[in-house]
Amino acid sequence: MTKVNDNHSDDNGYYLPHHGVTKASSQTTKLRVVFDGSAPSTTGTSLNETLHTGPKLQEDLFSPYLAIRCLKQLAEDEGHRFPRAAQVLQRDFYVDDALTGAETKDEALTIRTELTKLLQLAGLNIRKWASNDNDLLHGLSLEETNHQHFLGDSQTLKTLGVFWNSFDDSILYSVEVKPTPSRVTKRIISSEIAKIYDPLGLLAPVIVRAKMLLQRIWSSKIDWDESLPIELHTEWERYYAQLPLLNNVRFPRKAIIESAMEIELHGFCDASEKAYGACVYLRTLTINGRAWTQLLTAKSKVAPLKCQTIPRLELSGALLLTSLMSTVQQALSQKITRTIYWTDSTIVLHWLNTSPHTLKTFVANRVSEIQTKTSIRDWRHVPTDDNPADLISRGQTPEEFLRPTIWQHGPAWLYQSEGYWPTWALTPQIEVPEQKGAICLSANPADYSLLERYSSWPKLIRIIARCLRWRQERNRAAPLTVTELRITHNKLIKLLQNIHFSEEIRTLQKDRNAAIKGKLTRLNPFIDKEGILRVGGRLSHSSMTFAQKHPIVLPKSSVTTRIIEHEHKIHMHSGTQATLYAVRQRYWPVDGRSQVWRAIKGCVRCCRAQPPPVEYVMGNLPEARVTESRPFTNVGVDYCGPFHIKEKRDRNRRQIKVYVAIFVCLAIKAVHIELVDDLTSEAFIAALRRFIARRGYCSTIHSDNGTNFRGASNELRELHDLLQSDDHKEKVTAFLADKQIEWRFIPPHSPHFGGLWEAAAIAVLKESFECTRYTAFSHCMAIIDYPRITKESPTELRRLVHTLKQHIYALNKLGESYLDTSATLNSLILSKIPLSIQKQWEMTLPNNEVPPYIHLLNFLERLARSSRPITRVRQTRESPEQTTPVRQRASRGHALTAT
Repeated sequence: MTKVNDNHSDDNGYYLPHHGVTKASSQTTKLRVVFDGSAPSTTGTSLNETLHTGPKLQEDLFSPYLAIRCLKQLAEDEGHRFPRAAQVLQRDFYVDDALTGAETKDEALTIRTELTKLLQLAGLNIRKWASNDNDLLHGLSLEETNHQHFLGDSQTLKTLGVFWNSFDDSILYSVEVKPTPSRVTKRIISSEIAKIYDPLGLLAPVIVRAKMLLQRIWSSKIDWDESLPIELHTEWERYYAQLPLLNNVRFPRKAIIESAMEIELHGFCDASEKAYGACVYLRTLTINGRAWTQLLTAKSKVAPLKCQTIPRLELSGALLLTSLMSTVQQALSQKITRTIYWTDSTIVLHWLNTSPHTLKTFVANRVSEIQTKTSIRDWRHVPTDDNPADLISRGQTPEEFLRPTIWQHGPAWLYQSEGYWPTWALTPQIEVPEQKGAICLSANPADYSLLERYSSWPKLIRIIARCLRWRQERNRAAPLTVTELRITHNKLIKLLQNIHFSEEIRTLQKDRNAAIKGKLTRLNPFIDKEGILRVGGRLSHSSMTFAQKHPIVLPKSSVTTRIIEHEHKIHMHSGTQATLYAVRQRYWPVDGRSQVWRAIKGCVRCCRAQPPPVEYVMGNLPEARVTESRPFTNVGVDYCGPFHIKEKRDRNRRQIKVYVAIFVCLAIKAVHIELVDDLTSEAFIAALRRFIARRGYCSTIHSDNGTNFRGASNELRELHDLLQSDDHKEKVTAFLADKQIEWRFIPPHSPHFGGLWEAAAIAVLKESFECTRYTAFSHCMAIIDYPRITKESPTELRRLVHTLKQHIYALNKLGESYLDTSATLNSLILSKIPLSIQKQWEMTLPNNEVPPYIHLLNFLERLARSSRPITRVRQTRESPEQTTPVRQRASRGHALTAT
């Protein structure tokens, strides 16, 4: 790689991007150049995109295995010449690194010499020698030794991820802490915890504290890049700030003292609600009885999120200790004199001394495995204070871990003879007499409160669909599909029918043609292929959809009400009949009309749009209304009009306005009408005189005071002005005083006090319409009233098609011959109008011909049931469905076929 001059910039070539990678711990190449052929150039393409794919440059995955296999084969082939080196190849090599040792310098030098010669036979050169004794490195070149061992003040070198200080022959850790970011997430904490490499578990009390914190973060359901809550953030900052203290922790590498006669393994286990763990200690004894203990390895686990009792967690810790002790025994080449297992749980010790078949499944499985791997007499009890595994179950911060404890060397009594060890006597089992178990039956009623919890039918379906998807552990965040909604709908309907129609469904499942009692008798129900109860009937050959031919049967329940409310809303809050028709397009609710009426009655929007009338408590009737008297003794008077009439006096008659004065008897409600020429006091007094002349004198006259005419049209305003004028009141009062008649006014703004004469005025106006106009409207209404919605009944069609056609054809019998030339002009006009409308209306009908059976139906419909002709069955045959026999009947001159 050379520097490019400017004069070579036009040459045809490609400059490959590269970058450097530094590794200060490497003895051969501290700076490595990495060429990036996949990096795009200024043209947007990379070198790899323009070159063809060549052969693989990397070795296959089994190449590392071949390297290990080579060492194994070399030890077998040449091991007889170099026995010590062969043992190292078979036992102390990890990939391409060898970690071995000896008790004396001479043995160590022999191993170095034999191992070098043995590997040279395979063409392998061994280098990077390092030792805790510098004499063993004499005679080696700088290339063959790990010269970092001699550089600087540090005598530390990294071996298989663990730092080893060869100066004092100890194992230590190096933890680098970065400044804590202001925003701490689950991703950051997981990354920092993984950086603490502890394969032997010597830092188990500290690591388990981080595991507990990480488990709490997972339990809080926080996303990877979401900020932690304040309490977790504070706890992590306090823990993370103390991690650099682990750089001061040291563990002796040497675990066996010189001239050791016996080697023992002591394992301890413990558990708490948060975690459980186990640790293993190596205890060596010399010939003079001197003992030495050292921590070998440990392992920790957090307690499962599912709540477990402390004895079960203690049993899980005992099983973890059993597995850990088996692993240690396989890894050590020395002969182990004995193994002892310690626990502070007496319940676990009793379980281990019990036959597994008498225990529950969880306990029995673990007890059986422990009894298989260990000897029960090797299990002993230890007080909690002397149990070093208790530090794992509780966890420690780095600051607490540095304090002197029993963690590195175990309890103090391990340095003493066995007589000073804690003892515990197992309580003998007591024979319990057999007792017959009593069978107790408890009913657990099913809880269907979920069906009552939601007030919307679509929402209920979607929530149940989400729950079903959650059970299947599918993509829970994806939108619901049509298939999922259909399956959920069918399951809800089946559940609802099984709750209310369980007996009917069991009967139909046993016998499809069984008779069903109750309200489903006339529905001829059946169960479809999906297990849903549907309405039967005789519409199987219809072109309608399956749901319309066979609706789903719904009981009286809150779910049915939700369905009705849903149809009521999507049909724009339609009435009872329209809503019921919409529901029956797919469902058939039992007592459908009453259920629909009750659901619409509870609709808030419909109640606001059409509020029910307020029922007031009516007061007592006036004395004149309930007292017997001569007719027109007590009367009420009111005006109505104006009416426009023509004068008869002149040839060029003009229209004039007249009014009608209505007198109503308060006792018998008789009505007397007088015509008033104009709105003057004289005209009213004249009408009153005519009334008195015809009906006699009256005692009291009741009327309103005219305030109800305010804001009306000009004609009513004139009448109001008349009644309110002082001149009118004076003249009328003077006239009445002479006749000894009392005039009484109702309260202002209270027209209901004069309801009697108000009703009479309305009746007069209603009857004053021309009779000819009403007659023409009646004929037009009879013609254009097609089709119309009839009163709902399961036996009637939704539209009266043939009935209205028959009515139209009956009208058509009038014809043109009905018009008589001798009739008046008005009669001719009234007859022409409906006939012309009828002809225009018939042009829009699809078929103007009368079906032949219409006359027969009309004939039979007019006959009473008792007067119909008696028939005799002559022949029967099976219908195509083979369900109902077809009978051929004969009567006088007619042959009928009916089912």
